[in-house]
Amino acid sequence: MPVAQIELFAYPWDIVDRGPETFAEECAALGVTRVHVTTLYHSGKFLLPRSGRRKVFLPEPGKLFLRLPAGAFDGPLSPSYDPLASSDWLDRLSASKIPLAAWTVFHHGSALAANPQLTVRNLYDDPYPFALCPSQPAVRAFSRQLAAALAATGHFDTLDLETIGYLGYFHGHHHEVSAAPCGPFAQFLLSLCFCEACTGAARGAGIEVVSLQQYLRDLLAARFAADDASAAHPDDAEQIATLLALVPDLAEFVRVRMSIVSALVKEIRSAVQRLHLSIFTSSFVGSPSNIWMEGVSLPQLKQTVDIVHLLAYTADSDRVNTDVVFCKSQIGDPARLCLTLNLGLPITPTLGHAMSKIDFAWEQGVRRFAFFNYGFLGPRRLAWVGKIAQELQRREGK
Repeated sequence: MPVAQIELFAYPWDIVDRGPETFAEECAALGVTRVHVTTLYHSGKFLLPRSGRRKVFLPEPGKLFLRLPAGAFDGPLSPSYDPLASSDWLDRLSASKIPLAAWTVFHHGSALAANPQLTVRNLYDDPYPFALCPSQPAVRAFSRQLAAALAATGHFDTLDLETIGYLGYFHGHHHEVSAAPCGPFAQFLLSLCFCEACTGAARGAGIEVVSLQQYLRDLLAARFAADDASAAHPDDAEQIATLLALVPDLAEFVRVRMSIVSALVKEIRSAVQRLHLSIFTSSFVGSPSNIWMEGVSLPQLKQTVDIVHLLAYTADSDRVNTDVVFCKSQIGDPARLCLTLNLGLPITPTLGHAMSKIDFAWEQGVRRFAFFNYGFLGPRRLAWVGKIAQELQRREGK
């Protein structure tokens, strides 16, 4: 097996439209060493430039695209099946022998959040129906059961844990609107969960939850009242660090959130046994280095997960490079870091732009690279994957 790993994300509808065998042949020709296929996904509206069947597709959210063993779920959260689950697309793709990862969205999906008591609830007890709370016992059981059921299919060598932590206030929700000042500072405070399970865990850690909640409400009230303080949404991220330094209960609250997510990932680790685990640095919180805001601690998880996908979904190469350095320092071993690039516009204007990010990560010891997304890319951009693979193979041959 080559040292450099070239990985590609793909949706089941694109694989079915193309034909699993033809898709597998394309991947082999591009030098792809692993395909990440969606098993459960959130809502979306997708433009498919190469599809011969459709150009705009809206999948039903929260549906499984493959059949799982009977009785996989025994709680209030039990996803239904997409029509594609009745087809043999995964059996046919698996027969190609290309390694497959189960790309799975865990806690993001309004179709699974019909029970508001299981969702993230903000400072004001407003539920976020797009975000299951990982503190809730029923949510944790669902996540373990989903992971175990996917492992039991025998199709995958890796399980991708997307949105395994807490989703925040901003996430691209349908017609998301705010006219009040809502920069990083306000978004961070609005992303904290004060549901019954979270407040119980906080009290167990000695946090004065009621006082903390009121203090944070007062901070936001002052920010919203001063809505003429600036002409644009303020870039006030540095104030988050100041607040954490000044308010010990808030800093401890953040650590409690991380311990909750770390414990859940360890439970999943036990549930899937032989499968590799990968985790994502979410793009919802800006820089991948901010993944702690979703309760994900890379240092705590480095002994539990095998791969960390650094989602480099920005055109700013310098920012990507600094994230590579920071995340590498948190993980320790660059071989466990996967630089995941969106090759589409406007994030990646040219192949050279993508290569500049890859070059820096390569110099840092990263040897795993993933690309998003098979169905989103036009023919020339999809061909970039093959050119990148050839270049990295050439470097290995030196």
